[in-house]
Amino acid sequence: MAQVIFAQIRLPLFSVKHPEAFQVMSSLSLPQPSSLVGALAYCIGVSSGKGIKAYSEVLEMVRKGELLAARARLFSTYTETRGEYPLTYSAVVLRRFRIVDKAHETKKRGEVKPIVRLNKAISEKNYVEARRILEVELTDAFYREYTMGFEIICAWIFKKNVVDPKVLWLIQRLGDTESLCSVVKVWSEECPIEVSTDVSTSFLAPADGLVSVKGRGFMLMKISDEARKIRTFVVPCEYSVEKGPRGKYPVMRPSIVELKYSSGVSFCKTKYGDIVLGMVKGGRV
Repeated sequence: MAQVIFAQIRLPLFSVKHPEAFQVMSSLSLPQPSSLVGALAYCIGVSSGKGIKAYSEVLEMVRKGELLAARARLFSTYTETRGEYPLTYSAVVLRRFRIVDKAHETKKRGEVKPIVRLNKAISEKNYVEARRILEVELTDAFYREYTMGFEIICAWIFKKNVVDPKVLWLIQRLGDTESLCSVVKVWSEECPIEVSTDVSTSFLAPADGLVSVKGRGFMLMKISDEARKIRTFVVPCEYSVEKGPRGKYPVMRPSIVELKYSSGVSFCKTKYGDIVLGMVKGGRV
């Protein structure tokens, strides 16, 4: 048996970069395992007062096999009046103040810091120059892609009860700083671990030793696992392009896929679907 902590997350958006993409110009459709490990570490760090030291402790849980996996899946709510809540992508332009970064850059070049010149311009009542420094030199802008939707389900699978489920209520964001979210529900279940070559799941699943995939829809993506190693995962989702009042847009809906592996894999059986842990002979993923 394993302890599975679930968290139902209401977005409305998040941005988790593809590991091999520059900045966050391309966002993943679901939080990768390493992002969920980071979210867990944040919760433990805040609740215990350990701060960023908690991240090393959580990574140690991964290394020792106490934290077996961290996974996410699309969660679709359907009502007769409002229909289905899918996920979609949307790009925005972020404009940010980079005062500290700009100070480091000018220091390397041996130039006067922009903040010093800004203070001088203000003291001399040269407000045109002050505004130019503030709005041009001390800011930058770039595209960032966001995944937008309603809710997702995240799960952390532990070998034994080592984490209080209540700490997950502290999750504030998934991904970058602007990816604010809220926790709707947190609960814990004792779930059996089984071994088989055939698994049916709607959660992210490792593709190591995968022979075939069947289902309504899925994607293969290179993402970071719990130990921050880039691996290929199966992302169950039904992807389509739909036409709306203002044009066409990509849409992702939940999907259940049938996975067949070359040898037995361990998986945790939950009422929200099986969660693949890893190859039995090859060690935990």
